[in-house]
Amino acid sequence: MKYAFICSLILLVSCKGSQSADDLSGVYTSSYEHEFGKTDDTLNLSKANSTGNVYQIERHSGLIKKMDGKEFPKEIVTETWTLDYNPEKQTLTEMKKGKQLFGTNRYTKFAIG
Repeated sequence: MKYAFICSLILLVSCKGSQSADDLSGVYTSSYEHEFGKTDDTLNLSKANSTGNVYQIERHSGLIKKMDGKEFPKEIVTETWTLDYNPEKQTLTEMKKGKQLFGTNRYTKFAIG
């Protein structure tokens, strides 16, 4: 299930006109359904400090598992990630487990890999 999240999470960038091109802060959302359930994700990305390229993500996910046509009660997952942004490669790297978010600019969809 964890791999399904990592492989298929697509994030939609919210546009804020007052932000600079290098500021990735915003709310990213995704909703998808697969053979084992339904998932709704909301990621709140904000700068962790005023200088540098360190960001923080608060992830709020709701998962409804399915088995043999039966749906189970919704599970809520909340996580906080600290990430380092590389502007040259345009990637965010999570500092504990090494998860990476890829994109070409702040108006592009990001994917976790």
